[in-house]
Amino acid sequence: MALNSGEEQAKPGPLVDHLVIGGLKSYAQPPTRVPLAPLTLVFGPNSAGKSSLLSTLTLLRQTVVGDKPFQLRTRGDLADVGSFRLAVHQHDPAERITLGLGFRAPDPEAASWIGSSVIRELSFGYAWNPETERPADTKVSIDLEGIRTDFLVNGDGVEAPGQERDAGWDDFLASLAIAREVLAPIPHMPNQPVIRRPDDANPTGALGSGDPIAAARLGLGMQLQAELSEVLSRIAYLGPIRARPERSSSLSTTAYHFVGPEGEYTTEVLADNPALVDLVNEWFERLGLGYQIRIVTPASDEVSVTAGDFAVLGLIDVRDDPPSLVSSRAVGYGISQITPIVVQSLLSENGMLLIEQPEVHIHPRLQAQVGDLLINTVQERGNQVLVETHSEHLVLRLLRRVREGVLDPADLSILYVDLLADGAAHVRRLEVDSSGDLVDGWPGGFFDERLEEVLGTRW
Repeated sequence: MALNSGEEQAKPGPLVDHLVIGGLKSYAQPPTRVPLAPLTLVFGPNSAGKSSLLSTLTLLRQTVVGDKPFQLRTRGDLADVGSFRLAVHQHDPAERITLGLGFRAPDPEAASWIGSSVIRELSFGYAWNPETERPADTKVSIDLEGIRTDFLVNGDGVEAPGQERDAGWDDFLASLAIAREVLAPIPHMPNQPVIRRPDDANPTGALGSGDPIAAARLGLGMQLQAELSEVLSRIAYLGPIRARPERSSSLSTTAYHFVGPEGEYTTEVLADNPALVDLVNEWFERLGLGYQIRIVTPASDEVSVTAGDFAVLGLIDVRDDPPSLVSSRAVGYGISQITPIVVQSLLSENGMLLIEQPEVHIHPRLQAQVGDLLINTVQERGNQVLVETHSEHLVLRLLRRVREGVLDPADLSILYVDLLADGAAHVRRLEVDSSGDLVDGWPGGFFDERLEEVLGTRW
C-alpha cells in the first residue's frame, strides 16, 4: 500500500466512507463500523438505534469543532443525549463511548503527508471518571487502511505519560519522514488543542529537535485533526421536526451556510441569496407544491432604522388566478417541513446532509418525490446524504430510479437497524441489485403492513 502515492481513484468515493460507533445508547462495545454510500437510508423499528447512528456525526461535530475536542460534548445545538451516564450503553459509567469516522481528504489538492485517496479513520473513546465526576483520558485511535495506533490523551490532547511506544507506528512515521525528506519545520504549536506529546513544544521536542520522526508524528497528527474538523464542518443536520417560519426574521451581517437543525435560519439563508430562491422555486414547481417563495423586506428606510433589517418568507399561491401572496404561517404544516430540506439540498455543495424523517407531515406522492431531490443533491452538487426514514414511498422511489438506470446501485446504501436478543443495536446493509430489488428481501416483514391490510382476512 502506497500511503503517500499521488494516484487517485477513477471514481472518487463519498466524503465519509464509514462511521464508528460503540458504547452509545443501544450500541455496545466493541465499536461497529457502518459503511456509507453517497446516498444512505437508515430504517428499522422505533428505538432501535437509528437516530443514535446519525448522532455519531452530530456529537463529533459539536465536540471536535469546539474548544474541547477531546472531551465529549453530550449537550449542544446539534445533539443532546443528556449526561454521560444517560448516553453510555446500559448506563455503565465504566464503559467508553466510541465515536469516529473513516473519511477521504476533504481537499485532494492540498499538500499531505499521505495520499488523498487513503481512507483516514479517526475514532475517540470518551470516558468518565465516576470518582471525580469528570471526563477521563480519551482513547484516540488512528487507522490508515490497516496501519494503526492507539493512545490516551487528556482534555488538551496531550498524550498521557507512561504509555508504551508503538514500534510499528514509529516505523511508519520514519517511512513518511524519509519519503517526504522531512517537511519544513513546523513553526509553532497551534492555538487549538491538537494531539501531541508533552514535550513537543520544548526546544528538544518536535518543534525544535530536528528529529524527523517527531516532526512526522506531529505533522501528521495536525493534518488529520485539521482534515477531520473540515469534514465535520461540512455537515448540515436537519432534525425530525422543522420549525414553522417566524412572521419576520431579523437579518445580520453573517453569511448563512446552514438552515439550522430545525430550519430556523431558512428565511435568513434565502434573503442572503436571491439566486437560491430561484432554484428553490424551480424545485417547488417540480414537486407540485402549488406555491412559490417570495422574500419580502422593509419598503422604507424608516422601518429599517426603527425596527432593524428583517425579512419575511412569503408564499405566492400559484393556484389562484391571479396568484396571491400569503403568509407562510397561513398554509399547511407540510410546507414548513419540506422547505428547509429543499433549501439545504440546493445550498450545500461537496458536503454532507443528515436528515431525520423528511417525510414528516407530507403526503405519499411528495415523500416519493423527495427521493428525486436527494438524488439531485448527490449527483449535481456533489453532496453525500444520510437519511433516517420510515417512508416506504421514499425507499421505493429510490429503488425505482436504480431500476431505471438513474441511480447506480453502488451509490445507494439501505441500512436496517434492529435490536439483538441482548438489547444491543445491530446494523445490516441490504444489498440492492441493478433491477432495484433487495437481494435478500425486506427484513422482519418491514413494509409488509400495507399488503397485510389490503389482503388480510376480513372480520
